[in-house]
Amino acid sequence: MFLQDILPKMSKLYLGRIVDSFLKDVHLETEEEMRELILKNVDEFQNKERVKTFLDFTNEVRDVALLNELILMSLMEQEGYFLSEADLYKEVEDIQQTILEQSTDDEYIKRFIPQDSNRIYSAVLDEAWKKDESLNEHEINILNVLRSELDLSKREHYLLESRIGRFPQKDNILHTNQQISRSLINLQTRGLVLRFRDDTSYYIIPKDIARILRYEMGGELRNEVYETLLNDLSVNQLREILQQLDFNVSGVKEEIIARIIEHNILPSVALKVFSSKELSEILRTLEGAKVSGTKKEKIQNIIDYYEMLSTPTSSDPTDERSRLYDFYEELATRNYKTLRVNKVINKDVNIDNYFEDATKYIFEKKLDLNLINMEGTRHADGKIEFNKREVILWDNKSTEEPYSFPEKHFNQFLRYIRSEEMRVTLFLIIVHDYTKEAVAQAQKLKAFSEEDTDVALIKASDLMYVAEEWKTFSNQKNPDFNLQVFNITGELTRNLLLNRMEWALSSTIRT
Repeated sequence: MFLQDILPKMSKLYLGRIVDSFLKDVHLETEEEMRELILKNVDEFQNKERVKTFLDFTNEVRDVALLNELILMSLMEQEGYFLSEADLYKEVEDIQQTILEQSTDDEYIKRFIPQDSNRIYSAVLDEAWKKDESLNEHEINILNVLRSELDLSKREHYLLESRIGRFPQKDNILHTNQQISRSLINLQTRGLVLRFRDDTSYYIIPKDIARILRYEMGGELRNEVYETLLNDLSVNQLREILQQLDFNVSGVKEEIIARIIEHNILPSVALKVFSSKELSEILRTLEGAKVSGTKKEKIQNIIDYYEMLSTPTSSDPTDERSRLYDFYEELATRNYKTLRVNKVINKDVNIDNYFEDATKYIFEKKLDLNLINMEGTRHADGKIEFNKREVILWDNKSTEEPYSFPEKHFNQFLRYIRSEEMRVTLFLIIVHDYTKEAVAQAQKLKAFSEEDTDVALIKASDLMYVAEEWKTFSNQKNPDFNLQVFNITGELTRNLLLNRMEWALSSTIRT
């Protein structure tokens, strides 16, 4: 879920924490003012440098800093990056318990941490902890540098810390729910984790910043995606992973994959078994993946590739267009890499037609509207009956940069409007984003239409939001969608759509 999808589900207290995370000395009275201000400053919220700054926990007390990392690790391992409150508390406890158990297994430590690295890092770690009950910023920095030089992960740091009785707390005591709660508040004030309520309370890393956060923390793959990676490797490659780590290599492919996951062999650890040349060969089989770089960079490139994979099943098995709908925003922004990785497109030229097909799916299946067939090819992408005398036209414009509404399109749309037999009450333009110039062009097209045709710009993400949420705004048992929701000139922003759905969908009468 993106930030704009989460905000409507958040109450004033939690909205205030987001505002405070990147906008100082701002006092707002209402939830609506807060949501509007956050959306206006979304670029600052998702700024990479802001996220990196707030991921630095060195100035926090030990327990808060550690739990911050464990909470983020827990959320990053979930599809959608969210968990219910109860599940999150349990997940953090389970991670701590698993690390404690693994740390007491000498064979496990020997397999995953090279002997020399274990000896050197453990000596420095033990010495750093001898001084007092915490590590200062200088000691943490030295350990971070040493980990990097020895090629140890943060999880391996926790394993070795546990062996000297310092993880999760002194004498290996688990953190309490109260301590986890304090860290959750800390993460909210940093704008890294949001709390919202649906049927229950949830914590989520917004999709806007999830990839930045995962990359900066060296996050691993979710199990279901990891299984896809392992399935793409040969049986010999899978056996090589187990053999190098001294595990049983027997069995068919499915059994070997299950064993790799069962023994918590992380993707980065599994891939480290292969030589740089072998990693390059794997990368060459992944369309669009970067092949060059150091061995460490190649491993990260493979993980990044599979991180972009989504669940292969579509949201609506009865309609093949639903798979396109699931990637609607990627089609709108021409995200070639993600679309290819998930086998949504075979050729780049597919994008425009698929974006159009997904939009038809929204109007037909999600909004339950009847589309009007159009003859020939020189017409808008779609047409809907507004009433007995008027129609609505729409057109999709898929662009990598925000849509600027060039004169070529202005003349094209004007021709579409004027060539219609019935009056066009609204011309809707669907894009991933748009410029201020595009909004001005919309106003101009209305004036030039000579029929007082409204011209509205809507983001694909906002049209999806309407498609998913419109029924919740109606007080009818079996509501009809009211096209007045879209019928204005200018920007159809999320806030405006919310307001228009509130009044337009309280009645089943269609004008």
